Parts: sequence; C-alpha cells; structure tokens
Amino acid sequence: MTDRPVRIVLDASAILAFCRESIHVGEVIAEIADEECLFGLPVMCLAEASRAAADGDRLDLLVNHPAATVLDVDPSNWRALAVVYDTVGRLDAAAALLAAVDNDGYVLTGQPGLYAGLAGGGPIIVF
Repeated sequence: MTDRPVRIVLDASAILAFCRESIHVGEVIAEIADEECLFGLPVMCLAEASRAAADGDRLDLLVNHPAATVLDVDPSNWRALAVVYDTVGRLDAAAALLAAVDNDGYVLTGQPGLYAGLAGGGPIIVF
C-alpha cells in the first residue's frame, strides 16, 4: 500500500490514447508522477481498452508505470456503480467516474460526451 493519492483516473479513451502515443496523456502522467501522486487505471477500463489497443506492450508499460495503480470497484459500492452506469451508459466509464469520486480526483477522458449527463459536468478533464 502507498500513501500517495490518486489524482487522475484514466478512462478507456485515455488508456487507448496512451497506447497510441498521445503526448497529451503522457504529459498528464508525467505531471502526476512529478507530484509524487498516482494515476488510477480501473480494471474495467483496462479490459475495454485492451479490446482496441493494437500495442499490448504500451498497455503493459502503462500498467507497470511506477505512478500507476490498478483500481477495482469495491463490491459494497455496487448500487453507486449501478446509478452511475445508468447515467453514463457504459460500465467502464461508470467505474472510472466512481474511482475518481472515491479518490477525490478527476477522470481523464477523450470522450467528454459520455459524462455529459452529470450535474455540473462532473470531475472530468478532457485531453
């Protein structure tokens, strides 16, 4: 375990962008690492992104990054996950949002429309 906070949670679109060598996602990851914080990778987002990722090596690089932590949904939060899923329409995006809220962080996304139904726009950062 670590005491470093999770500041950013990458959704599937951000994970895919990293695999496609997006400088924008890479810069955010570098900033998080420089601040000695963590970025979260929800398991459901990794699974979704892996379906479309042509470069499995970059996906492994991301997962094994020293500032990365793989996140799972706490089973006791299943109702909250269901409510968020109903709002955003995708289980992986719901997991990312729930992880961001649970960690007082933000979701990094290239698909802000997924989160358009959230009050106030939600804790979203668009790359």
